[in-house]
Parts: sequence; structure tokens; C-alpha cells
Amino acid sequence: MHSNSDITSRQNTRSEKIKIIIMDNLIIIFLIAAVIIGVGLGIGLRDVWTFPDDEDKLFFLVFPGQILMSMLKCLILPLVVSSIISAVSSIPGKASGKLGAGAIIYYMTTTLIAVIIGIVLVVSIQPGYKGGKSITKSGTAKDVKPIYALFDLIR
Repeated sequence: MHSNSDITSRQNTRSEKIKIIIMDNLIIIFLIAAVIIGVGLGIGLRDVWTFPDDEDKLFFLVFPGQILMSMLKCLILPLVVSSIISAVSSIPGKASGKLGAGAIIYYMTTTLIAVIIGIVLVVSIQPGYKGGKSITKSGTAKDVKPIYALFDLIR
């Protein structure tokens, strides 16, 4: 038979292991909780919020995503440059010159290829082209609400 102290020490060990596992995976737990809360709020508030038309609803729902995408775009170039610099600085002297030059050449080559592909696609697809029809302006100016102007300033 086991004594009470053995059982208590095993329970303490288990609880300490559980605490360690939870603390190691705290970000994942919060991420899953945030997704569940977001889905719940999205389903729950779908019919609660009423806007005059669907365009307003779409504008307010798209805005946080546009802010996130803008922030990510602002982070891409500094992240790439800093990762290249940190990688090159961690290499010994003689190898860093060759590897640094190779990294810069690789980066410039892939950027050039991306630009060429973009130009070819824009010329071939011609987005926004209406088949040579001239644009005729008719109608009245759109009534802009102050909240739209404020969100545009933030964006």
C-alpha cells in the first residue's frame, strides 16, 4: 500500500506538470479561445447590429482587416532586411562576403522577376479596362458620412 504522502506528492507532481504544460502553451490556448470568442461574437451579433444598408455593414466589418493588412505590409520589408542582416552577421568573416553578396543578388533577382511578372500580367489582363469605352460622368456626388472620412484618415 502507498502512504498518503506518496499519493499527495504524486498529485503535486501531476499538478505541477499540468501547470508547466499550460504555461508552455499559453499563447495557443489564448489563440484558440480568441477564435472561439470571435466566432461566437460574429454569430451572436450578426442580427443585433443594424445598419441602413449592407454597404455600411461591409465597410465597418472590412475596416479592421484593412488595418491589419496595412500593418503587415509595413512589416514585410524591414523584416526581410533585418533577417538578411542578422543571418549575414552571424557568419564568419570570409564566408559572409560571398554569402552576403549571394543573398543580395538572390533578393534582387526574385524582386526583379516579381516585377516583370506583375507588369506582364497587368498588360495582358488589363484590369479596369472597359473595352475602349469612354467614361461619361453623370449623376450626383456621393454623400459621404463623417465616419467614412475618419476611417479613411485612420487607414
